[in-house]
Amino acid sequence: MSRLYKKDGNVKTIGMVGGLAWPSTAEYYRIINEETARRMGGSHCAKLIMAQTDFDGILAAQAAGDWDFVASAAASQANMLKAAGADFFIIACNTVHAAMPRIEALTDLPYIHIVDPTARIALENGCSTVGLMGSGYTMNGTYFTGRLEGKYGLRVLLPQQSDREYIHAALYGELVKGEFLPRTRDRFIAAAEDMAARGAQAVILGCTEFGLLLKPEDSPLPLIDTALAHARAAVDMALSDI
Repeated sequence: MSRLYKKDGNVKTIGMVGGLAWPSTAEYYRIINEETARRMGGSHCAKLIMAQTDFDGILAAQAAGDWDFVASAAASQANMLKAAGADFFIIACNTVHAAMPRIEALTDLPYIHIVDPTARIALENGCSTVGLMGSGYTMNGTYFTGRLEGKYGLRVLLPQQSDREYIHAALYGELVKGEFLPRTRDRFIAAAEDMAARGAQAVILGCTEFGLLLKPEDSPLPLIDTALAHARAAVDMALSDI
């Protein structure tokens, strides 16, 4: 019998809004279950419910600036997760967090904001200045950088404009489709090298697909993978009463 059999009822059920895009959702699933098994031992896996919306509609709404649609779609999935028994939820995507204030108004299910565990890792590693790579919405908007700076006191550096444009195009042209090309990896590395030269102490991979492309051994700086940080934070919350 599992040594934690009688405590299993104290494990919270994670809700995950996925499909934003599917490659990183699969990575979240792997990380959450591997981390749960590592911490609990035996043959344990996570209590996990996933809801998924069609990413194509999300992409079109983002491009049109229709963040109300993005929020409604994500909140609808969150409410489905709540009805199915989730205790809290995560959204397996950085960019959709740009709509988080709207999402909060449409669901009362607790959630973990992707920036928070990411920022804590940066601070725990002694960073005061971080580089950030993400979608154009993430790099050029305020939902991510504003939270890093305002809540956590971190200085944020961005890639050069030409690199930002390349990163955004590669994300939606390749990575969300599960395509990870050596030439794209090389350009990401060059962008990281440039931010290192300008004072970055670590690079935040501010898109949940980026950790599938760029590995720690590729980078001139420590990498903070938001997908990994977020997934592990979900396990922390799920096991907080064990």
